[in-house]
Amino acid sequence: MKTTLIVCDELYRRAKAQAALEGIPLGRLMEESLEHRIRKSQARLPLREWLKTLPKIPKDGLDDLKKIIDSPNFRKVDPEMWR
Repeated sequence: MKTTLIVCDELYRRAKAQAALEGIPLGRLMEESLEHRIRKSQARLPLREWLKTLPKIPKDGLDDLKKIIDSPNFRKVDPEMWR
């Protein structure tokens, strides 16, 4: 797709120089920058939106879940496991 953007001169010069240093066309640098910005934005869903993506637990299942988590046999997260 072809479009027209209004970009300040300084930013345009810096972007053109960066694209030249990387050996890619300016358009490709802009595409990659937009992709990065959109991915970054999507990764930071507000907590309320993130919670909506979780599966719903029936109310009667919440008591069972609490019992399981509170039981002495429930496995706690081992910090060494995540290194």
